[in-house]
Amino acid sequence: MNSDPADLTLFLAQSVVDQPSLVRVSRRGPTVLVRVAPGEEGRLIGRQGRVIQAIRTLVRAAGDPRERVNVDLDAPRKA
Repeated sequence: MNSDPADLTLFLAQSVVDQPSLVRVSRRGPTVLVRVAPGEEGRLIGRQGRVIQAIRTLVRAAGDPRERVNVDLDAPRKA
């Protein structure tokens, strides 16, 4: 059973943040980009990056073993 990496990432990210309705997930090739509400990036990253690393591990484990999927935080750039 293979699940869509973007759908699984959306579900996991919404489970972590305080404002799940503002979570946006997009896919660019093998990369799944996650955007959260301003100020909630830290909740998605977690202490020492443990939360985002756990999300990456789950998405890779649930996906196709032949497809290498990467999950990254899509943060707006500061001017």
